[in-house]
Amino acid sequence: MVLKQPEHSSLYRPKNLSLYKFKILILGSVNSGKSLLSSKYTLGFAYSSKYSIGVDISVKDFTLPRGEKITDTCWTFAPQERFQNYRSNFYRGALGAIILFDITNPESLKEVKLWVLSVRKHIKCIPIILMGNKVDLNYKRAITYENAKKFAEKEKFAAYIETSVKENVNIIETLELLNEMIYYHLKSRKETFNPSNLDNSLKIKINNLKLNR
Repeated sequence: MVLKQPEHSSLYRPKNLSLYKFKILILGSVNSGKSLLSSKYTLGFAYSSKYSIGVDISVKDFTLPRGEKITDTCWTFAPQERFQNYRSNFYRGALGAIILFDITNPESLKEVKLWVLSVRKHIKCIPIILMGNKVDLNYKRAITYENAKKFAEKEKFAAYIETSVKENVNIIETLELLNEMIYYHLKSRKETFNPSNLDNSLKIKINNLKLNR
């Protein structure tokens, strides 16, 4: 079956222009760093961020290596229970997602499973990157890189990448990688996304983002 974009999709290409709009979800537990990640990526590395109340939406333009123009619309979603009933509306049209957890907090990784189930309940065929945040606090690490990577592989994440939102480590690189994954997935016209089908160039980029800590 050929992947068809619904009318409400966030993929949009105006006539005679190489311009795409990607709706990206940024999800995670409280204090995982999702709001600061979004603000640093889209607003020029701001050093403060307000607490999410519902949904924060931010926008950034980006150019793929081959020149395709991308506009990212990042939707950062709050975890409060009172927004549970509205998630289907917020997820609609998303083409990719990043789910964050805190490497110093085992409970935040447990919440990742719930976010994955929630996303895939509403959107079954998008690439999702798992991001382990707060490597600047590596001395407090409670989840090893190896265990997090095994978890990501089991849950069929597109990649597992560690970062420090505070220190600006692997922020831009991760969002750029996700943009490429989205683009090539849509270009392939496959109905479902399978990490094992990633282009070798993307696999090399994922490996290059591994931190030596």
